[in-house]
Amino acid sequence: MKTTQGLGILTSLVFVSCASVSQAAVIDWNNVSGGDFNNGANWAGGSAPGAADTASFNTDVAGSYTASLSQDTDVDNVSVKNDHVVIDLNGQNLETLTGISVSGDKGATLTLRNGSFNQNGDEYGDLVEILVDSASASESRLVLDGVDFGGRGMGSRMQLYVGYPPASGGTREGVLELKNKSGVTGQSAYIGGKLILSEGSSMGLAGELDLDGVLEITGGAGLGSSGAYISGKTLVDGRGSDLSVGEFGDFSGETTFQNGATGSGGRISTGGRFTVDGAGTEIRAIGSMDLGGNVVVSNGGSLVASDLITVTGVMNLDNAQIEASSLMTEFAGRIQGAGDITGNVKNTDKGTVATGANGSSLNIDGNYTQGHSGTLELTLGDWDAIGDYKLNINGDADLDGILKIDLWDTFKPQLNDVFTLIKADNINGMFSDFVLPKLSPGLGWDWGSDMVAGLETFSLKVVKGVPEPYTIVLMTIGLAGFAGARRFRKAA
Repeated sequence: MKTTQGLGILTSLVFVSCASVSQAAVIDWNNVSGGDFNNGANWAGGSAPGAADTASFNTDVAGSYTASLSQDTDVDNVSVKNDHVVIDLNGQNLETLTGISVSGDKGATLTLRNGSFNQNGDEYGDLVEILVDSASASESRLVLDGVDFGGRGMGSRMQLYVGYPPASGGTREGVLELKNKSGVTGQSAYIGGKLILSEGSSMGLAGELDLDGVLEITGGAGLGSSGAYISGKTLVDGRGSDLSVGEFGDFSGETTFQNGATGSGGRISTGGRFTVDGAGTEIRAIGSMDLGGNVVVSNGGSLVASDLITVTGVMNLDNAQIEASSLMTEFAGRIQGAGDITGNVKNTDKGTVATGANGSSLNIDGNYTQGHSGTLELTLGDWDAIGDYKLNINGDADLDGILKIDLWDTFKPQLNDVFTLIKADNINGMFSDFVLPKLSPGLGWDWGSDMVAGLETFSLKVVKGVPEPYTIVLMTIGLAGFAGARRFRKAA
């Protein structure tokens, strides 16, 4: 008896399940003039899509139209192939079980506006996928206009694929645009096309951002993730605009922060062109920074790290602000230009520290240490610059390695010109080699140290080919602290 009842129940469940599957369908919109999303008269077959159905917009009409929600609505999926459709949410919530697909061979556009999407989802269940791409060179686009996109549970379930071929076999012609304070909560994002955030919009990813396309963050918008691999082209522009990369951010493409924009992460590394430009523009690492490629910090822009900044590429400074526990060259890295550095500077491993153009100087609030393989490269300009310090050190200078001097433009030093190059609390050691420009016939270079207002300075002086006795005496007195220092060969 129990067995018969059990079979009856099982048969009923199978019947119900099959009936449910049979009811699931792709329901096509058929009103190209636009109308009520929830009115069955606007759909092929005479009924609006239900929770198990795909709402399909594929009329292939050339123009655009609007479908408006009149109530909260549940569907399995929204699919737009070649149409240009606006879904006006009218303050309602559109809930999908599996996500959204905007993809076609002619390009397609889906705009969601004025409401919410997937606010009832929790952290359990299958992934919800947002797919935006094209099967041709025509661009497909998903636009969120004043939409709260994804509830709290979507942080572990919703994945975004925008112009990302592995997702659907399409091309990289996909765009996801957030505007008018739209907010997206998701798990991860894979961007081979374009991701555009503006007008105070935001995106929060519980997982990682993987971008080899284009990212634009403007107008006070922000994006945060738990980590980021960014090999494409990125622009973060304007005060309030922010890119936070969580535990790590690997930037190997072309990245620009400008006009007061900010960025942050635990560990930040660069390998392409990385620009930080403008007052208030700041990149902050809670941990370390590993800077390869070409890094430009200019016009009051700043880099701040709570730990070490290692330069393995070229760091170009122009009125820049750098702050770290230490700033170190490695693998022939180069730091050049003008600005303020807070922290110890260690020029090692065939690295170079250079001031660049005439009048440029580096101010170091910390100690400066130059190893035997390091080079200090300074540029001397016209006579108005004589006496300017090129390296201002609020700490000790430990010198070794090479001092290389370049002349700006056609500048030619004259007899008795003195160039005071370094100022420090104390100067220890001395350069082991000098690379100096040639002077007029009969002139040579000499160098020495002196005390100025309780600080030690290092200077170059233009002298006759053989130093006069008083110069030798002065050098002996001034260099008393340079025990074991080797005098350089003079350039005639």
